Amino acid sequence: KTSKMNLCQAVNNAMDIALNSDPSTCLFGEDVAFGGVFRCSVGLQKKYGKDRVFNTPLCEQGIAGFGIGLAVAGATAIAEVQFADYIFPAFDQIVNEAAKYRYRSGGLFDCGKLTIRATWGAVGHGGLYHSQSPEGYFAHTPGLKVSEFAMF
Repeated sequence: KTSKMNLCQAVNNAMDIALNSDPSTCLFGEDVAFGGVFRCSVGLQKKYGKDRVFNTPLCEQGIAGFGIGLAVAGATAIAEVQFADYIFPAFDQIVNEAAKYRYRSGGLFDCGKLTIRATWGAVGHGGLYHSQSPEGYFAHTPGLKVSEFAMF
């Protein structure tokens, strides 16, 4: 069924579908239990419970590392970093661990069920701390797939 929705509603809908269709799916990150800074995860903790939708500390490298661990264990991990500007502390985890995991194991293991969400450019007053779009750094990394969605 097709319905009209804005980008945040579409993101919420996609995560809802993932959580509903795969009981191993976990959504976690900064303020996701509350609904997220842009309200993209609103209602999901109430629907799926605190064991599957939960907040993490403000530690981006920890969020990425936890997501990698979940995905390697076979779960579907949806990790959220509030603003793309703050993904840089997780750069090592993403580029040197997640991206190389399959290659490093000779194809025996992977963390292909990992998604890392990071918002950029959505705040009109964020200036130099909430407006960067660092996807180019990741797009040139073998082993990663980057998708970009613009709200404009």
